[in-house]
Amino acid sequence: MSKIELPNYFTQNNQVPDVYVHSFSSEAHSHKSKVQLNANLISFLTEGSKELYYENDSKIVTNKDFVIAKSGNCLMSENLSEDKKYVSLLFFFSDSFITHFKEKYHIENITKQSNPEMESKFKIFSYDAFISNFVNSLQQLIQSEISLTEDFFTLKLEEILFYLTQKNGSEIISFLDNTTLLKHHIRLKNIVENNIFSKLTLEELAFLSHMSLSTFKREFKKLYGSSPSKWIQEKRLEKSAEMLRNKKERPIDVYASIGYESLSSFTQSFKHKFGITPKQYQLQKMNL
Repeated sequence: MSKIELPNYFTQNNQVPDVYVHSFSSEAHSHKSKVQLNANLISFLTEGSKELYYENDSKIVTNKDFVIAKSGNCLMSENLSEDKKYVSLLFFFSDSFITHFKEKYHIENITKQSNPEMESKFKIFSYDAFISNFVNSLQQLIQSEISLTEDFFTLKLEEILFYLTQKNGSEIISFLDNTTLLKHHIRLKNIVENNIFSKLTLEELAFLSHMSLSTFKREFKKLYGSSPSKWIQEKRLEKSAEMLRNKKERPIDVYASIGYESLSSFTQSFKHKFGITPKQYQLQKMNL
């Protein structure tokens, strides 16, 4: 699957303004689309839901939530509402906009002692009455025949960001202004170890690591001394054995939680490693 560059995909232009707003709607479900965000993003979801996979985190966002995301690579699934629609209002904005916003409103960064490896690339917030009215009124304006300029959208973005800082504190701006760049081995390790039990493919893990598949495999072997497929399978089977021993869960309850697509493929892999089926292994351990 080819990647989608945003907001360039909407503008049809490599020259993206500091602030760009797009009202997006779709009647088609999408699954783990590769998205390259070339700008920071606030996504106000109004119909449907989405699932985001970033470097070290994944979350489901409903139409009661909105998400603020940093620029970078992510995987995105879009699910339709009961009315078979997906609708969101998207604010894209550059790092330079954040710098200008901080200077204009005299907002200081909040310095935290944090581990860059564990920092999320997005934050999710719930709608309140003000934000619901803000989104609804702006969507109505966009759908009208009134010509709206970049200056107008810049003022609206300033309005919502200023409101959020008044409500939640300036941590939001500090979060967006954090330009820490992880070295590629740290990023790779972070992504892999946070997604061992997900159903992400190697190609998807490579995309989140900002690498081609061949580079990902090569750098993975340097880091772990093994191929990614073999290493991930070992970790999954070790976890499944632990769950069968300690939690007394049935094999049918285990396979999906550790990233296998089917019970039969899990059983086959488990038997290859341990010499017996998951059920036989569990019964054996229970009788010890």
